[in-house]
Amino acid sequence: MNYLEWSQEYIDTAEKLQKVITLLKQKRKKSPLANKKEIDAKLSMYRACYGECVQTAAHLKQRHKEVA
Repeated sequence: MNYLEWSQEYIDTAEKLQKVITLLKQKRKKSPLANKKEIDAKLSMYRACYGECVQTAAHLKQRHKEVA
């Protein structure tokens, strides 16, 4: 199993999630108050997923160093 490649996949996913988070932040600024709560919920979910991807990528990269 190539932990480094696997780690890179998680990093790539995190970058995609970061782009979505940035777009949602921009959308939130222009939205009425009623929509901001919905966008905030989405932002919270995407931020959690982003954090998990970054953490998993770091763990896999560390595992690669241990095995190599």
